[in-house]
Amino acid sequence: MADLEAWMRVGYPIETVLGDTERVLDAWQSGGVKGILIGPLRFDTGLPDAPSITDLRGAHLCPPSDPRRVAAFEPNPTIYRRYGVVAPSPSGHDMTARWAALGRFLDAVKRKNIAVWIIEPDDGMVAPDPSPNGDALPSDLRHRLLFEETWQRAFIARVEDTLGQVPQADGIILTGPEWGYLPGTTGPEDFLGPLPATAAPLATALGFDLDRLIAAQTRLVTRLRKLTREASRLGAGGGAFATTTMLGNDPGIVSWLTFRARALSKFLLAVHDVTERLGKSRGKEVKFGLNPMMPSLAPLAGYDFPGLATVCDMVVPRFGIHHRGTDGLYGLLSKWVGAMNEWSSSLWEAESFEAVGALTGLHLPSSDPAAPAGQRMLSLRDFERGYPEAFWREVMVPEARRAIAQADGYPWRVLPSVGTGRRPQGGDPVGVADFRRLLDAIKEGGVRQVVYHNYAHLTPGEWSMLSEISGTAWRPGSGTQSGYEPPDL
Repeated sequence: MADLEAWMRVGYPIETVLGDTERVLDAWQSGGVKGILIGPLRFDTGLPDAPSITDLRGAHLCPPSDPRRVAAFEPNPTIYRRYGVVAPSPSGHDMTARWAALGRFLDAVKRKNIAVWIIEPDDGMVAPDPSPNGDALPSDLRHRLLFEETWQRAFIARVEDTLGQVPQADGIILTGPEWGYLPGTTGPEDFLGPLPATAAPLATALGFDLDRLIAAQTRLVTRLRKLTREASRLGAGGGAFATTTMLGNDPGIVSWLTFRARALSKFLLAVHDVTERLGKSRGKEVKFGLNPMMPSLAPLAGYDFPGLATVCDMVVPRFGIHHRGTDGLYGLLSKWVGAMNEWSSSLWEAESFEAVGALTGLHLPSSDPAAPAGQRMLSLRDFERGYPEAFWREVMVPEARRAIAQADGYPWRVLPSVGTGRRPQGGDPVGVADFRRLLDAIKEGGVRQVVYHNYAHLTPGEWSMLSEISGTAWRPGSGTQSGYEPPDL
């Protein structure tokens, strides 16, 4: 058995796998790839139907909002009418040949006994009612989905339409909605962003009072922005009791956190119920999974594990560790430490680290070569020094074990998403040697499989390392895997 089984996420541009399908699949099979996550299902109208690697490397890859990216399939209006919502507009581009090529690719994947899951099956949803903005989605989409029933129907209709278009799919992975988890932003990503008035009906249904929740959130904002040195030190040891003390022993804050978790769980469970119904109507199980942050950070975004674990056939925690960009452990924690330091003039950087450690349970080991053994990270400049050996042992191995707990204790139901943070996250790239250390730490934590994010950006060094662990090692210029070359876009 391989040390770790590998999966691939096939995201933008999906065309990467359409130009030389058999060579790609043969290489994947030799390298030990057991499954794929594919999505969002969009095509780039600026690319040929079956581009070569040369075509792709010479192309300009566009951002997610670029009009060049269009839905890969035309909507089935019957489904949207049944849910009482507006169907997405036709793309205006003839993607018939490319959609057929994608279908042939997925058929070939299934013939090789490689699992197929759709990630972001809701991509392409539009507002439930006619909008002057056309198919553009609002910036507060996550609030609309959590609190407004018509938007929930639009989301579910799109998921059902996607599953109907892709009969090869074994399951779906939702990437959202999730609550904001960033500090001090002014948009929907803000952990401390205000609750909208539309949350009142759901709050009442779940046994909460919206005005009290808003008041508690206001107190939390005040508490964090005026945190004293003494309070941060009291919470530095971590643990529920110490952290509660740091936050003023305020039961309202606990209620606010509980409401976030229950609101998100209610939405996710509703989508799960739909997949169960669709599975019965198709005569084939449709599995259900989630793509949360890594375990210690998932509560920031409102995920309630192990509460959700019993309905998840797969949990795909985001195990990015890169600095800067999005969704990297170093990058996210540095933002929180920087925000705490900016909010409270009485805190030094070391105390901001202690406060963030109390909130997240993550205490990073110092990366300063001159630091004594066992010293924690105390300065923001330590994030620039990379990953000490203690980081893998003290942070990532325990996170892998927690990831199994996210999956209700079943190692085969957890699939950490790994990469180097270069693209599409836009972070400081993690070197190949550290990528190998990440894989080793995940394996040591008891996890059996990982998914690489995103295939289009797979480099020769990363594929060499991943295939060595999961199957037959690929080496550049060796002639192995039928002359295959990773895309490295």
